[in-house]
Amino acid sequence: MKTKHAKYAGFSSAKIVWGVMLFAGALAGFAGVAEVTGPIGQLIPSVSPGYGYVAIIVAYLGRLNPIGIIFSSLFMGCLYMGSDLAQIELGLPTAITGLFQGTLLFFVLACDFLIFYKITIVPARFKPALVEEAETTKPSDLNSEKDSTSLKQGSV
Repeated sequence: MKTKHAKYAGFSSAKIVWGVMLFAGALAGFAGVAEVTGPIGQLIPSVSPGYGYVAIIVAYLGRLNPIGIIFSSLFMGCLYMGSDLAQIELGLPTAITGLFQGTLLFFVLACDFLIFYKITIVPARFKPALVEEAETTKPSDLNSEKDSTSLKQGSV
């Protein structure tokens, strides 16, 4: 529903969004409690095998797109199952899986950085002009098109 339609009907769209988010968070909290306590009904120290860190990798690998997250979560699920099989069959240590996931996250973030930011090398003859320009530039001019810093955000 559009905001203006909700306002015309007498609803506050901001209050509805906050209410739905709080209710969904409460439901997720209750589901988490049921998952953690499980059939024994008490907390145990080794509850989470690191699903929160995997969720960060899934979100970045899926480029924060709902469809991409579905495919990246399937990929990470296959990776988890394959790593369990490799640990059983080949006798690999558990840390190898975490090392691969960390390397994957590092390379995804590095690729994003190198795609979206262009590093330029300024020749020595232009450096005094850049220093003078930086000294005379007002803070409001920093986001202008003529800003010639050595690290600019580019477009793909």
